[in-house]
Amino acid sequence: EPHPVGTASADGMGLNPSFAVMGGSLWTTDSDLRDDRAYGLEVGADCLLFQPDNGVLRHRLSVTEFDDGPLRMTSTELNTHWEFEVADSVTMGFGPGLGYVNTKLDGDRNGLWAGQFGGSVQYDVDDTLFVGMEARYQITESDRFAGSREDMDNMRVMAKVGFNF
Repeated sequence: EPHPVGTASADGMGLNPSFAVMGGSLWTTDSDLRDDRAYGLEVGADCLLFQPDNGVLRHRLSVTEFDDGPLRMTSTELNTHWEFEVADSVTMGFGPGLGYVNTKLDGDRNGLWAGQFGGSVQYDVDDTLFVGMEARYQITESDRFAGSREDMDNMRVMAKVGFNF
């Protein structure tokens, strides 16, 4: 089974790696900036250090891009979700994450550390192919952009198509 759920221990678990392509929308908390499409790549693996008695802890490393007008953001994130099988081949999860956002606004470029919380749902079409959705809210530190202090807090919703290995 490519994505085991249930009682688990670090001894008997493999990485269960996955790869996905993502696309969706991103909304910033700054009302002067437009909302637009975002896209990216994601690599996932089960946590080898700790597994709960119920469900699975799964790490997802993603790199996403948002580019609209004066704002461009490239976000690199590590999100960990506690996932549960809720129906045959359907898994839901939620959890925190850490990120680094390379941001360019009106010619000013800054790197911002971020924390986020999100949720996901995944349907395993077969042993290899899956489709899913995720949503997350990201809170960034603030820095100087165009002479004033700004943060780049945002919300994103993305669909994904991927492969379990």
